[in-house]
Amino acid sequence: MDCIIVSMWILVVLLGLTTGGLINALGDSLPYLRKPAMPRCPHCGHARRPVAWLGLIARAARAWRCPECSRARGYRAITVELAAVLGTMLLYWREPSPASFWQGYLVGALFLLIMVIDIEHRLILEVVTIPSMVIFGIIGIVDPARGFGKVLFGGLAGYAFVLILYFLGILFARIMARVRGRELDEVVFGFGDVMLAGVIGLIVGWPGVIVALILGVFAAGLFSLIFMLVAILLRRYTPFMAIPYGPFLILGAAFIYYGGAVLLRGAFAG
Repeated sequence: MDCIIVSMWILVVLLGLTTGGLINALGDSLPYLRKPAMPRCPHCGHARRPVAWLGLIARAARAWRCPECSRARGYRAITVELAAVLGTMLLYWREPSPASFWQGYLVGALFLLIMVIDIEHRLILEVVTIPSMVIFGIIGIVDPARGFGKVLFGGLAGYAFVLILYFLGILFARIMARVRGRELDEVVFGFGDVMLAGVIGLIVGWPGVIVALILGVFAAGLFSLIFMLVAILLRRYTPFMAIPYGPFLILGAAFIYYGGAVLLRGAFAG
């Protein structure tokens, strides 16, 4: 019995490590090619050797630099792999049943991929969000705990909620462009954020999507305030500095999806 338990945990660690490597490969290819590709150097496009596919192994095997352009890999590779391993282990510890584990695993992998690309490139790609809508829409509909109504209404509500913010951001940008006499380089929300909100709605359903998005917007606002104060103190503040909102929307969604909804219900019930 002990051997079976140890073997399962080894498989969970290997799954997390492989997932982290896959997310890194997609993070290197999707922003440029808009399609999956074998692991390659994002600077020169040279294909990585198999020993360098995983950041942790590449570091140990001294294959950290691209043999073509000699550029070193960023530490994102190791960070993502460790995050994927830890997240997969925590999920298996919390949800060992196959149905719950695999659904939570897919959600976590998607969230981590979107965060990586949005932080690095300020992009939330339709090649990621559109297939995710189909996959998680179907998963949610066949889930007896949610069903067609909660899933569909959650997706529409999430999409509409951030779409309104998107248009308000465009209006604000136009007003400020007139006041300043020049266009703003960035808007608060991009349309990728709107698509992401639709995905979040399909994943967490109604009414959790509203709480998830409000938490995400609040977290982004708090971070922006702290970031602005630090920039002012360091005398590096630039008006209308843009931040990626996707990671904060994902944090709110992850909190609700992975048990935060139960905590909130208990707090308000108490």
